[in-house]
Amino acid sequence: MSESTRVIYVLTSGLDIGSPIAASLAARGARVAWLSDGTDAPAVDVDERVTRIAASFASRAELELAFAAAAECVGAPDQVVVSALPPSALVARDITAVTDEVWRASCAGAMKSVLHALQAGHTQLCERGGSVVVIGPSLSLAGAPQLVPLSAAVEGQRGLVKSTARQWGRRGLTVNWVAAAPRALSSLFDVLPLPSKPDPVPIAFGRPLDLGSEIAPVIEFLGSAAGRALTGATLLLDGGEWMVP
Repeated sequence: MSESTRVIYVLTSGLDIGSPIAASLAARGARVAWLSDGTDAPAVDVDERVTRIAASFASRAELELAFAAAAECVGAPDQVVVSALPPSALVARDITAVTDEVWRASCAGAMKSVLHALQAGHTQLCERGGSVVVIGPSLSLAGAPQLVPLSAAVEGQRGLVKSTARQWGRRGLTVNWVAAAPRALSSLFDVLPLPSKPDPVPIAFGRPLDLGSEIAPVIEFLGSAAGRALTGATLLLDGGEWMVP
């Protein structure tokens, strides 16, 4: 990390996307706090370079308590990275089988978690500026059969990112969305009905990008002086599968 050492908070609600990102950013020299609700077991071993903080995403106030605890341990953040994918959203269902309870847990819950993360992050970053990155599967752009709540949730999260970026840009606070290939985020997507392209070469790189070694450095860049020229953007880091605006 060429600039002075940055402090990065990685927030995970539900499916653990955060631990590989936290481990990679710490290995690259950042001071990292990983704030997790503990719903999912860590996807990778997280060593002593990453400070682990228990966090609840149920309300802004509860998440602000976790931010305060992280600040005491590693300092105020320069960048906040957020993922919120409830386990209930990773269940294939026909749209006619989506009950109100499932919708609230899988879609509304995922959006509220990101909303609370943005609000709590603003408390820490509003005076200093900084970077917020929300990451999720590229289903926000392509949709998926039998994953209606999840597809709606991540598109809703992406909408939150764009609206928030418009509000906060003049304060030196950038907010961006990273759309990754679902299988890059978790092997749980391997058994789900994902959309497929009929192209002879559906993925330019021939594979998804690696979350730790290839996607985390892009997240790090978004927090740099050069990267903070971007806000409200959707970065499609899926190895060149969809190539949509």
